[in-house]
Amino acid sequence: MIRLYFILIAVLIYTFSYAQNLQQQNLPFFENNKKLDLALTGGFNNPQFSEVDINNDGIQDLFVFDKTGDVPMYFMNKGTADQIDYHFAPDYAIDFPPVRSWVLLRDFNCDGIMDLFAHNQVPAGITVYQGYYDNDKIAYTKIVDYIDYPGLSGFPLNLFITGEDYPAIDDLDNDGDLDILTFGIGGGWVEYYENQSQDLGYGCDSLIYELVDNCWGRFYESGLTIALELSPSMDSCVGLANFIGKSADEGVHVGSTLLTLDMDNDDDKELVLGDISFTNVVMGINGGGNPDTAWINSQFTDFPPNTTPVNIPTFPATFHVDVNNDGKKDFLAAPNARNISESYLCSWYYENTGDNDFPVFEYRKNTFLVEEMVDLGRGSAPTFFDHNSDGLMDIVVGSYGYYQSGGNHLGSIFLYENTGTIDMPKYTLVSDNYTNLPAGLNLHGMNITFGDLDNDGDKDMVFGEEFGKLYYHENLDTGNGIAVFGDLETLPDDGGQIDIGQFAAPYLVDIDRDGLLDLIIGELNGNINYWRNVGTPTSPVFTEIDAFFGEIDSREYGYPEGFCDVAVIEIDGEYVLFTGSEPGNIRRYINIEDSLAVGAPFFQADSLFGGIVQGVRTRLDVADINNDGLLEYLIGNKRGGLALYSDSQLLTSNPVPDAPDFTFTLYPNPAEDVLNIRYIHPQGQAATLRVYDVLGRTLHHQNINQNTQLDIQQFSNGIYFCAVQKGNELSVKKFIKQ
Repeated sequence: MIRLYFILIAVLIYTFSYAQNLQQQNLPFFENNKKLDLALTGGFNNPQFSEVDINNDGIQDLFVFDKTGDVPMYFMNKGTADQIDYHFAPDYAIDFPPVRSWVLLRDFNCDGIMDLFAHNQVPAGITVYQGYYDNDKIAYTKIVDYIDYPGLSGFPLNLFITGEDYPAIDDLDNDGDLDILTFGIGGGWVEYYENQSQDLGYGCDSLIYELVDNCWGRFYESGLTIALELSPSMDSCVGLANFIGKSADEGVHVGSTLLTLDMDNDDDKELVLGDISFTNVVMGINGGGNPDTAWINSQFTDFPPNTTPVNIPTFPATFHVDVNNDGKKDFLAAPNARNISESYLCSWYYENTGDNDFPVFEYRKNTFLVEEMVDLGRGSAPTFFDHNSDGLMDIVVGSYGYYQSGGNHLGSIFLYENTGTIDMPKYTLVSDNYTNLPAGLNLHGMNITFGDLDNDGDKDMVFGEEFGKLYYHENLDTGNGIAVFGDLETLPDDGGQIDIGQFAAPYLVDIDRDGLLDLIIGELNGNINYWRNVGTPTSPVFTEIDAFFGEIDSREYGYPEGFCDVAVIEIDGEYVLFTGSEPGNIRRYINIEDSLAVGAPFFQADSLFGGIVQGVRTRLDVADINNDGLLEYLIGNKRGGLALYSDSQLLTSNPVPDAPDFTFTLYPNPAEDVLNIRYIHPQGQAATLRVYDVLGRTLHHQNINQNTQLDIQQFSNGIYFCAVQKGNELSVKKFIKQ
């Protein structure tokens, strides 16, 4: 018991003294003799684009929210006239609000700072954050949980928008406040919610909405063809005779994207519409003649006309921003469907060669910004490996693959060779099919690990794949130090091929310190499997020991699957284990060997290690790649890109924590039913209280900012630990329940 007490104290100190955000880095990467200026951005799958001035310098920068993983990204605009001139600015996205599915940045209160409109999950609608500058850095504070409007009964109703739709938020009636267009819940009619802020004398700084038209534009979108069904009159609505203020009840709306813009300088808005069933977009021309009554009476079913029209598998969304610094808003398009859409040719750029009053959009490329990134399509699982024994860490990446016609993906293994120096790494793509995988095998989701399994002095390759099986490539290095991998083999256990279910993510490590490399394998369900090597140094034999290794479960609320990834490194002679996950957070587990010795669960030191936010299905490996004594963390994700984070301090198992600036005592001790927590901070700042048992399990946690009573009647008699944390500061005290 005494030993466990000291283990826990050391664990808690180690945990909270390292609670810091890691620094996201960029490194030079080259593909086809071209340097990738945005290499380690993380990739695009379903980008959504908005303009915003992120540093209050008067230049509009670019905000991208990728729907795959709900990842916010800022690109700072250098402002060079007539050029696309962005560089990645990840520090501005730290502390971005936790939003999902879709985001639009719009200035609703006319203060010149972009505000944030985002999808609200429950109820499905719109959450609004007001933008402001904090030391010339854009920041947001929530002001509305969801937007409502008065129903027919007078009671407020939620303004319903699904997470699959993409609404239009624009000043449709030209009165200075922002209105909203979205499809109604019942079918293919667009509803118009007019902001009453100006009408009620509040200027443009309020969000007061009324449903004034449930057949805006007088058209019907069937979803059966890209063409809209147009009304012959602005006084009637297709398929809905009495349409004002009445919901439609025909059909079920399944997904559309909307964008409004004035194409002919007549003060009313045209509408660009994408549908989940189609690869192109339609533009409806507004012939209403005034901003108060919209009437879509003609259309382009392949927009933009007179150039290469949008053709994105599948479900395109469109955006209107100036990306080349010529003062004219350009046109962008991207897929809006997660998992089934184009994953590399996913960012279509049309330059405005006309002007803002009469725009003319000319197709330029379908890889806007993506062509400057390491982007391997859908899914990336990186591993450090010195493939040519030159002492420089190369990078091998398993990928779910690029989108193929019909919605399939073709998996592959990529090799980026470190062609820099020991202090200044740079990476060059030398193979997009590193081990020459058989084309007919059609493997996906390769997650790779290396280790010398046959004791011949070189490292062999093991990888897991989508259906849970493990495969093996023997390294046939002929003596020049360059890895050459043999034919693909199945990796046997003591009864057949290793198969752990789905999405096997193996890692080779001698976890039991017996001189033989074992396998620990993450999987779809979020757990880790432990397969011990019971063979010999030249002939490994793996046998399953534990399917719930360390009692690790990488699932989180709202994510039924875990997609657990695992990496293990040794620091000061002790193992530290990291996991990636479907939710995207990186966790760190410490005190591994002590926990194994006493049969305890592994102690989770972080729930969001390093503040790393890279979206869903994170995959990682860890190494010191620039010889500075600090670790780098290479992160893959479902978007197919890579990101790199670096320590800003030496990671050690014996850090010295700073003394906290708060006081914390507890009494009585021992206690029977109630434990009193006395917490005082000079500025009254809140802290987090956690209670642990001797195995390091969290029994209780809450936020506190004053003296608190804790009911401990449900605790068994014994020793417990109270930990109070504020930021990086921690105080731990023992108490006894009797």
